[in-house]
Amino acid sequence: MRIAICDNLKSERQKAIEALNSVIKNFSVNEFDNGSELLESHALHPYDLIILDILMPKINGIDTAVSLRKNDTKTPIIFMSTSEEFGVQSYRVLAFDYLLKPIDKDQLKACMKRLLSQREKKKQYITVTYSGVETNILLSNIQCLESNLRKVIFTLSENREIKIIGKLTDFEQFLLKHGFCRCHKSYLVNIEHIDRIDDNMFYLTGGKTIKISRTYLQSAKKAYFDYIFTAEV
Repeated sequence: MRIAICDNLKSERQKAIEALNSVIKNFSVNEFDNGSELLESHALHPYDLIILDILMPKINGIDTAVSLRKNDTKTPIIFMSTSEEFGVQSYRVLAFDYLLKPIDKDQLKACMKRLLSQREKKKQYITVTYSGVETNILLSNIQCLESNLRKVIFTLSENREIKIIGKLTDFEQFLLKHGFCRCHKSYLVNIEHIDRIDDNMFYLTGGKTIKISRTYLQSAKKAYFDYIFTAEV
């Protein structure tokens, strides 16, 4: 795993590296003391994980993440900060986690376990019958499922769609255990593909908007925020 650590203080970067050494193996680290250099390096050779301080001179961590997310919505970002005040802003740039300094090794360990579990999810798939042929669809490629009469519409990456005969309940039990949430009687959404939430709407990374019904509003929001911030696997 290639990891980038960006903090204007070398001592803080070293603490983060020491914490990583105590919880994972087989990784390499590139250090940066400002967000601009990190962005340039990531554009040339993307990292598997970015650990990013928030309070930095010139360009702060949130603004760095905003710039990165213009072209990259996938690379996990873990924010580090001495303050909790930027927590809400962090989820708007799809932060994977938000850790307070000094870094707690148990929290970092739980965070990394969750990250590795998510990476493993990218290999998981669901089998459907499409045009008479059994077809495997990677879960990571599914943005959402929509029920339409007696058919289920799968919206995939790059907004491709496939329609199969069936109903959402055929897939719900399995998908709810693998990073999906029910937000409407007609929709199951892959939380990984949610770009942001605004009141009662999910905005997906592909540009699709999905209304969260009153019935599922509380549970859908909880699933979304738990996915982003929960420190347990």
